[in-house]
Amino acid sequence: MLAKFLKTLSQNRTLIFLVMCLFVHIFNAIYFYSIGLTPLVVLNIGSSCLYVLFLTLFKKNSDLQIVFAYFEIIIFSFLSEVVAGGHFSYVNFIIGMVAVVFFLLPFRNKKKHIYQFIGAVSAIGVSQITVFEYSMFPEYLPIVLEHKVFISCLNLIITLFTLFYVSNLYLVELNEARAKLDYSSNHDVLTGLYNRRFFEGIMKRSKEENENAFSVAMVDVDDFKHINDTYGHEAGDKVLERVSHLLADVLPKNAIAVRWGGEEFVLYLPMMSVDSARGVLENFITRLRESSVIYRNQEIRISATIGVCTGDSISEYENYIRQADEKLYWGKKHGKNQIVS
Repeated sequence: MLAKFLKTLSQNRTLIFLVMCLFVHIFNAIYFYSIGLTPLVVLNIGSSCLYVLFLTLFKKNSDLQIVFAYFEIIIFSFLSEVVAGGHFSYVNFIIGMVAVVFFLLPFRNKKKHIYQFIGAVSAIGVSQITVFEYSMFPEYLPIVLEHKVFISCLNLIITLFTLFYVSNLYLVELNEARAKLDYSSNHDVLTGLYNRRFFEGIMKRSKEENENAFSVAMVDVDDFKHINDTYGHEAGDKVLERVSHLLADVLPKNAIAVRWGGEEFVLYLPMMSVDSARGVLENFITRLRESSVIYRNQEIRISATIGVCTGDSISEYENYIRQADEKLYWGKKHGKNQIVS
């Protein structure tokens, strides 16, 4: 539930950020109106109108939305500090945005570092207003001084919250990308089954373990070259997908199904004798015979030949696979569409 919520936030991060900025300006406009700080009321109303335009004119998650918001925040912070004589700590917004723009803009955007440099220079410039306490409207300084602690603390909280929000979304995206990379490195893209690299790694890491008897099966789709030549490679892919789905459906949870290469699959059935494995594989091959793939209004019937053998030492798994492959080869030579043990 939490992961789904965080994913939704990540997918809509630009929209959420812009809405957050809009609400900050609306709150500011109301608050400054209540204390009689008219120049900042006008400034926040103007900024609110800009964010409404950002949200309506640009497509969802557009880079332009972030860039426009970035420069709006820099200009807004500068003008606000000019009004407040540098007492409201709006420079925190600029400092925060130097980091935020890096997270919100995609990696492909080569101008991010330029934007960050502009932000850093702007932050230094705005900080000088604080040093010299320059105000364009000195008549409002009594109001500013009365409320500066509250506004300064509020601006710091807004900046810290934004940094926390954006950095955590970045972490979510990073973890999601890492998970996808791990999945793609261990799974076959077409079938979703484990790939040969993953299986061999598992077997090598398990060599020291003492296991009960296990079975290894080699599965080969019958006449797959004929299917590709007759119906095309897309039809062949659909056949492989159907086979993999049936394997995932009939195999026990502790079994491992691997796309070995082409139309070949290797099955690792732990703690299972040949007779037990045959029972599982008979179920699979029966369902496979009963199934078909419809491709461009043509029915493609599917069958497979399977070689299966038993073993008791994981360190010899390659030998067992070779034995299963030899039995598969025998089955291919003697009628196909069968299980050989």
